[in-house]
Amino acid sequence: MRYRIFLVLAAVLAVVVTTAVRAPAVWVADWMQNHGRLRLVDARGTVWSGSAMIGVSDGRQVLLIPGRISWKIGLAAVTSGRVTAEVAHSSLPAPLAVSLAPRLITVKAGQSELPAALLVALGTPFNTIRPGGALGVRWTDMEIRDGALAGGLQIEWREAQSALSPVAPLGSYRLQIAGAGDTARVQLDTLRGPLRLQGSGTVKGGRISFKGVASADPQMRPALIGLISVLGRRVGDEAILSLET
Repeated sequence: MRYRIFLVLAAVLAVVVTTAVRAPAVWVADWMQNHGRLRLVDARGTVWSGSAMIGVSDGRQVLLIPGRISWKIGLAAVTSGRVTAEVAHSSLPAPLAVSLAPRLITVKAGQSELPAALLVALGTPFNTIRPGGALGVRWTDMEIRDGALAGGLQIEWREAQSALSPVAPLGSYRLQIAGAGDTARVQLDTLRGPLRLQGSGTVKGGRISFKGVASADPQMRPALIGLISVLGRRVGDEAILSLET
């Protein structure tokens, strides 16, 4: 009887281990669909080593990033309660190292180049202005613990364009997020161009508070006033940029 019980337990354990090792990558795609805006499309391989198209959802449609993303998860680290992974994509000059643990996410420093059209997935006002240009993203070693960010993130929107404006390019802009303690500081600046965007704010406890102003160089104001009106509440020749979540 004991021998039979041992055989049954051994068979169950073998099934569990086999299922875990061969768990399909589509399980990751299903999990992500229920936990945020990121989506994995056409997932292949396993949870531990796979690839997929990656996209961003605005709740109605998914905007795909060109190229496939691939990942490898270290099996040894799982036993210690920490999941480590390497993520590769054509937009990344080197694989991105990510570590997940209870209440903690760490990301090694890196950079990426992406199309500005992806901003549409953020919703208003980007889904209206239909942006063009390129995004240059850089970040330091970052740590997110209990929702608090430690580290820095910089996003440059270069040669910005909009389907609503004949003026091209509109300019180039830099958004910087610097986290320390329980509050991250946000700063938006115009690097160059006739459309001027400026603002600042904070991210605390997962909530964003941002205020800014959109304006235009005097000689370009007639050509840009329509776009400025879409960006925020008009006050004279300017628009108030505001985001509260």
